[in-house]
Amino acid sequence: MSNLSVATFKTWKRVEVSTDDTVIQAAIDSAEEAINQHCNRTFAPAGSATARVFASGSARSSVIEIHDCTTVTSVSDAGNTLAASAYQLEPLNGRTSAGEATPYTRIRLLAGAYWSNFYGEATVSVTATWGWSTLPARYTEATKILTADLLDNRDIRNGVIGDRKSTRLNSSHLVISYAVFCLK
Repeated sequence: MSNLSVATFKTWKRVEVSTDDTVIQAAIDSAEEAINQHCNRTFAPAGSATARVFASGSARSSVIEIHDCTTVTSVSDAGNTLAASAYQLEPLNGRTSAGEATPYTRIRLLAGAYWSNFYGEATVSVTATWGWSTLPARYTEATKILTADLLDNRDIRNGVIGDRKSTRLNSSHLVISYAVFCLK
């Protein structure tokens, strides 16, 4: 399911003529997937709490990278449930250095402890609400711009290079690149 609706895109793009919604939806899906891959993360609204497993990066690691989440219900390492006072979620307070809300992406063990590491096995289980409480506006705008470019350039003969619109395409991709760079 897309984060951007066809109706929202049509309003933003000022589409006044009847257009095949399945084509627009396919372009939205492609744009969202491209942005997710570029940022190496999944932009999705927070859902219900579920458990996921993770492996520590090395034998002496106190930090483990996790998927985007808004709340953590429980953490266990090698089958042992950790007290909430034994770890901290990062970024601290779910805020970037600029003060913007952001999901937690790391768990740091406190008091000099290290995560268990059994030859790369996933020993850490985290039950959390995965996703974003609110998707970043930059993500939504980048999705709209990339979707519009995909639709505008789908019928170009001889590819983008053979068309006058290639300058617009390249400049808007710089905007998208900047927008998604800010999301990383």
